[in-house]
Amino acid sequence: MKKYFITSSIFLLIFFVSFSQIQTPQPSPFSTTVQKVGLVDVTIEYSRPSMKGREIFGSLISYNELWRTGANQNSKITFSDDVRVGGSKVSKGTYSIYTRPSIDSWELILYKKSDNWGLPKKWNKSLVALNIVANSYDLPFQIETFTIALNNLSNNGATLDVFWENTIVSFVINSMTNDKVISSIKKTLNNNPKSQDYYNSAVFYLEESFDINMAKTWIDKCFELRDEVPYWMLNQKALIYFAYGDKIGAEEAAKLGLSLAKETKITDSIKTLKQTLYFIQSN
Repeated sequence: MKKYFITSSIFLLIFFVSFSQIQTPQPSPFSTTVQKVGLVDVTIEYSRPSMKGREIFGSLISYNELWRTGANQNSKITFSDDVRVGGSKVSKGTYSIYTRPSIDSWELILYKKSDNWGLPKKWNKSLVALNIVANSYDLPFQIETFTIALNNLSNNGATLDVFWENTIVSFVINSMTNDKVISSIKKTLNNNPKSQDYYNSAVFYLEESFDINMAKTWIDKCFELRDEVPYWMLNQKALIYFAYGDKIGAEEAAKLGLSLAKETKITDSIKTLKQTLYFIQSN
């Protein structure tokens, strides 16, 4: 009898332990976003609550009070290199994201201590790495689930956008790519540069609207060092020549590029060269 009781008890224990391991969806699921911004890796980690019929700003989340900016553990942002956010320099590292929403604007605070659960028990001003304010705007529709996103990507930055309910607020991130790339270009082109080095430098100067004379010089050097020229390089040469003011040279490069693209039978490439040629001829 005693043996039966022990066996039964073990069975019930296993049953209840197994039952307790049933998984259910989290009310505020965890999310990780990893995005290359210019030359900087930006990682955002946060939990995402949903509206679920509730009024959010001015009710669930009070105006003019510090908010954890998400749910559960700290919302965090990590930069692999130094950046500027709203014009203020932020050193590479990991930071908690805190905000103070108001009716027309939000205050963004990046805090150096990132292992809190929610707000710090004791606020330390010396740990504030960034404190800026940006205007908030009403959306013509509602966002059910709280969202932090990196949008409007460019060579030199992005926007850190916060959406929820019918509100959006954006903070500008400058990845300081231009300074880093220009420094790299100077170093590389003074040390036995290859054709691709000249090409990358020329295209970067074109895209960032820098010295177009230098861009033309570099694209010409690129072509001098090559026995064969691919159609995609000809497309960029055409755009650089056009920006330089040599429409005839630009049209010649685009026509040759289109001819080579047609040989590949790659639809997107052919379409791109056709668009470049049309742009040159119609302007």
